[in-house]
Amino acid sequence: MIHTIFFDLDNTIYSRHSGLWEAIGERINLYITDILHIHKDEVPAIRQYCHKYYGTSLQGLKSLYQIDEAEFLSFVHDVNLSKILSNNGKLSELLDSIPQRKMIFTNSDAAHANRVLNFFGVKSYFDLVIDVLSLQPYVKPHPKAFEKALSISGIASSDGCMFIDDMIENVLQGQKTGFLSILVGEPNENLLNIPDIYMLPDILKSLN
Repeated sequence: MIHTIFFDLDNTIYSRHSGLWEAIGERINLYITDILHIHKDEVPAIRQYCHKYYGTSLQGLKSLYQIDEAEFLSFVHDVNLSKILSNNGKLSELLDSIPQRKMIFTNSDAAHANRVLNFFGVKSYFDLVIDVLSLQPYVKPHPKAFEKALSISGIASSDGCMFIDDMIENVLQGQKTGFLSILVGEPNENLLNIPDIYMLPDILKSLN
């Protein structure tokens, strides 16, 4: 029986087709060029290196360039949500239909997560926002990040916990940690997956 659901934020709570994640990506690129004064041609390689060896751009840039964490997070999330996202009320209806305890489990920071949740009017549905700052020094998909998420939630075991994310590597680690893990997005024959979170009630019904 599933008692708690851990939701990723970006490209999971909102549609991966919205363009928000791409807008944040452009802000990351701009930070690297304008704040760190690195030529734009070097940016893709730097971001790939950070993701491969550190999990996120933030973790990598902190290690490589000793950047100011708060400055970076504020800069890259400085986007106008109302110009990118739209709220049709369906997310609120979905979450209202799901009785399980709900958490946000994200590699973004709580300020960004709360802005998104408030935009959709759904913040009250989530007991906690477990963000990149509370997970330090780890980020998804590090195993310790999942252990910390459980600890922060006051849950002793992953038994009865569901994890939903759009990143394959995160979903795979969620499985290894014992979560019932679901990939949101493109079909994958090796993973339990749904095109978007609006299919989640069907998954929950199938478990009864």
